Amino acid sequence: MRNGVAALLLLLPLLGACSAPGTTDATSTTPTAGSTAVLPGSGATAAVSAPADPTDAPTTPPIGEKLTVDQAADFPDGLSVQIDGLTAATAPAGVTGAEGTGGEVVAADVVITNRTAAPYDAGGLVIHGYYRDAVGAVMLSDAGGTFGVGFAGPVPAGAQRKVHVGFAVPRADAGNVTINVDPRDGTHNAVQFQGSAVGN
Repeated sequence: MRNGVAALLLLLPLLGACSAPGTTDATSTTPTAGSTAVLPGSGATAAVSAPADPTDAPTTPPIGEKLTVDQAADFPDGLSVQIDGLTAATAPAGVTGAEGTGGEVVAADVVITNRTAAPYDAGGLVIHGYYRDAVGAVMLSDAGGTFGVGFAGPVPAGAQRKVHVGFAVPRADAGNVTINVDPRDGTHNAVQFQGSAVGN
């Protein structure tokens, strides 16, 4: 979701470490709809402490520049991160992690577009979910690979990759969701994408 309106914002730090069912190639190298936020500078600093199990709920608050879920985080080197299709739903059969919310979840695609001249290693990128601003949400997983926890490896130059993620979020709180994305690559800072899940 992108309409080409660029908003210049200040920046903060980015997060990182993952793996990956739910990861897919995207045929388009252009994000879909919304607006973009050009994040000046680089050099990630502090990071949210990642649980040993990436599906565990984070116990520290989200960090990084705050964007809305319809904005893309565009970095000066050509890397872009965005959230697509934030939706409130009921966990399908075979999915674990939503037991504490009676199966109520939110799901979205985390999309990386690499407009740099070199492959981007997304294998260390960390994704966390929150609701009510800072309540950590359990990440969903399933043996069938519907949901992923991160990216499996490099995103080639000029390509786009996405991973479908889900979090256990009570339906009553699906109007205030944050997805925190942290590459933890020492270059790109963490970003918080905040908004309301469709269908909440």
